[in-house]
Amino acid sequence: MVRLGQHFLIDQSVLDELVEYGELTKKDVVLEIGAGGGELTWRIAEKAGRVIAIEIDEKLAREAEKRLSRYDNVELIVGDVLKIKPSGFNKVVSNPPYYISTKLLQWVISNLPEKIVLTLQKEFALKLTSLPGSKRYVYTSFISNLYYNTKIARVISRNMFKPAPKVDSVIIVMERKGQLSWNKNVLRVVKNMFTQKKKTLKTLLKKYLEIRDIDKLIRELELYDIAYNRIYRIQPERLYQAIDKILNYMKLGGTI
Repeated sequence: MVRLGQHFLIDQSVLDELVEYGELTKKDVVLEIGAGGGELTWRIAEKAGRVIAIEIDEKLAREAEKRLSRYDNVELIVGDVLKIKPSGFNKVVSNPPYYISTKLLQWVISNLPEKIVLTLQKEFALKLTSLPGSKRYVYTSFISNLYYNTKIARVISRNMFKPAPKVDSVIIVMERKGQLSWNKNVLRVVKNMFTQKKKTLKTLLKKYLEIRDIDKLIRELELYDIAYNRIYRIQPERLYQAIDKILNYMKLGGTI
């Protein structure tokens, strides 16, 4: 259990709160990552129409199976969520292993569920909720800001977990905003750019899109407002819009 980085919530009131933040109804299909022995799972099952519960530890999964035997709306899957990549859920409510936080969040957000409720390390949550211009602002912050209204709902004491983690934890609540789709091509470019987030958009366009006449591109696509800004200082909607516009321009045969 500990080797896999899982810290189990043992405070009953916090488990109840996680479900409350999810605002679940019988219309919801909920994904739970790191089901453990099923303590959170049965609470979700009471409120939701269907639960997809993932647990990588076979021993814990057997425990959960016994606890959840009376719930016919729970699908318990043994395995790694990032390999299984389940689909068909519209909400996520979980106390996931902390060691997969970055990869997990990026994958979860790519599915664009209506609502995401998770326990996370406080430090990671501060990155997730940071705004453009902040030193903490990274690619995960970018996609969080682009697709969700994200807030830290509450701090959780270390004593509420078993084993107690060495870091502070929080509950984060993410609510979908707008109708923007997940464009893999645009986001692949943005993700690459964030590996050098302190460089300007103009510099990184030359590097990642191999644009020769960058000044012509800036002029024709009216990118003056952001071309000389560092990547981590550009508002997410504006950066997404700019990269989308550039890729479409190149696709249509714009000479650059």
